[in-house]
Amino acid sequence: MEKPLFLELGGGSGALAYDILSYCRQREPELFERLSYYIYDFSPALVSLQRNRLKDFEGKVFWCEELFPMEGVIFSNEFFDCLPVHVVREGKELYVKDRSEEWAEISEPRIWHVLRRLGYEDLKQVVEVCLDCIDFLKKVSENLLKGYHLVIDYGYTSKELHRFPEGTVVAYRGHKVYSKALELSEPADITAHVNFSLLEEYGRDFGLEKVFLMSLRDFLLSSPAFMEELEKLSFSEKPEDIERLSRLKTMLISMGDRFKVLLQRTLSSSS
Repeated sequence: MEKPLFLELGGGSGALAYDILSYCRQREPELFERLSYYIYDFSPALVSLQRNRLKDFEGKVFWCEELFPMEGVIFSNEFFDCLPVHVVREGKELYVKDRSEEWAEISEPRIWHVLRRLGYEDLKQVVEVCLDCIDFLKKVSENLLKGYHLVIDYGYTSKELHRFPEGTVVAYRGHKVYSKALELSEPADITAHVNFSLLEEYGRDFGLEKVFLMSLRDFLLSSPAFMEELEKLSFSEKPEDIERLSRLKTMLISMGDRFKVLLQRTLSSSS
């Protein structure tokens, strides 16, 4: 691609953008000159934070509140887990009324379609259906004219669904995890694991072909740059390098299996 675009979904603090751009500038200078980096975000507070952190890359980084036709890579780190889900169990959907749980009729016919499509219709356990994941994936496919879609997030596949009989919805507050969000009287961050089988299945409908789906551990260990960094740190006696090596090892162990990496490509990229 003559002028590839990198488009990050949800820029957070801007740390990932800073690391990617710094790496490209140092290790891939020819690519760095050709690429443009976009961040899809509509939080004024976060965009302000990102602009401040990325001031060294002025003229290289841009912001957008809508996706647009492009060639390059659309990618995300913990984006799809932020989208809302429908919680279903044995033909009923979970609703909240006056801080109490109620199971009633499923709200949308599309939920039944997803359950049948993924083979979940007769499961005797809690299942989450993310219709917004499907809708956003379709939006990605419509705007990615040529290139790749990379998803990094904590999640599961259909084969692993049995590990979560009560579902995966949890609430985070003050660095603590609560499996019953309604028990909290204060605002909290509610999230659910990403169903990677759903992204793979519906991505195929939208013209996004799976290149690979693997654990974060396998993804990192297959990266020459990551292995080179590990080796360099392992021979260093600097306190900051020892601390960094410890963090990387912890990430491989604690996050290595919980997180997955999905790479999809447009059909025009595979020809």
